[in-house]
Amino acid sequence: MKKSLALFAAIAAITGCQQEKVTVIPQGGTPPSATTSEVTAKPAATAAAAVVDYASLDASARQAVVAGELRRIGAAIKAYQAKHNGKWPDRLTVLVTEKLLPASALVSVADPTGGKEGGVPDSYTQWQQSAETDEASCSFLYELSGATAKWGWQSYLAGGASVSTAALDTNKDGEVSWQEAKLWQLARGDTAQATPGPYPKNRFPVVRCYWYGHPDADTKNRTVISLAADLETVFLSQPWWEKDTAPVIIP
Repeated sequence: MKKSLALFAAIAAITGCQQEKVTVIPQGGTPPSATTSEVTAKPAATAAAAVVDYASLDASARQAVVAGELRRIGAAIKAYQAKHNGKWPDRLTVLVTEKLLPASALVSVADPTGGKEGGVPDSYTQWQQSAETDEASCSFLYELSGATAKWGWQSYLAGGASVSTAALDTNKDGEVSWQEAKLWQLARGDTAQATPGPYPKNRFPVVRCYWYGHPDADTKNRTVISLAADLETVFLSQPWWEKDTAPVIIP
């Protein structure tokens, strides 16, 4: 029963389905607060509210909940792009500023810190923290952040050492942002590929939830759930998604 309620919560959050009210309590959290994932219903007859503890859910139910959170963010990004000639936002919090998303939607129920540690849990030391992309009260890593890219894009992107800052710096501010580097990677590929080339949009992550696998995670297991660049597909993969040749699509 807990699993079915969680699946309902995830689906209803995206589709706007109005059946009943389901509240998912954050991992390590307390009863309903600003960090709960909530679906408000409008049934034919009054229904009792259902409360689900995220920590008690099985893997598939947790995946459904996090996938629902990501698809909600994806819908807001689509709305932003419709207003801004197809441009990507440079921060997820811009979606809140423009009233396309409530602030609570950027705090995952999988995140027991309530967004205080950013997109990558502080306890994860096997891969980069990407701290420059962190946003206040946000549980998600946004790969198209406007923050300066501090990872080794020079040796990783297709073109290698021949790729210059000037080539990637589309806004001409003298810096290469995550967004500039990642859009280059999406369009041209990287050295993780046998033959560098464009990535399919449904395979390239733009918003990622590292908290799904928290606190049990490592670099080889599939512990990160991501929203793809098509803003529709959600998939489960290893943290280093480029090395995962068969990510699991979450319906």
